[in-house]
Amino acid sequence: MAKQIEETVAQRRAYVDQIRATFYPEEPSRGNTGKEPFQRNAPYSQEQGQEGGAKYSSLGIRTLVAVLLFAAFIYCDKKQVSFHQYKTADVWKQIEWDPLPLEELEETIKMSIKSGKH
Repeated sequence: MAKQIEETVAQRRAYVDQIRATFYPEEPSRGNTGKEPFQRNAPYSQEQGQEGGAKYSSLGIRTLVAVLLFAAFIYCDKKQVSFHQYKTADVWKQIEWDPLPLEELEETIKMSIKSGKH
């Protein structure tokens, strides 16, 4: 019985590895033992970093863009610069605007709960 389970596990592992190979072409120098961690298919591994083929996250770029936009906003606010009739005060109004006032929503829910308890 234990031997059947081991054979079934080995067959499933081979099947999964076969499916993975269709998504991630395997390097010719590496063998497929079926017991390797899935890290070989990760977007970034140490081997790729050494080879220079790393895929970098865009977090740094997004953070840099956010900082530059914030700095531009502060600069425009200090120098009273407008862009297509928009000033920083208009941006502040949009930031402060609450499209869904939660207080009114809470009151409405409380009223509907109270009316439903009768």
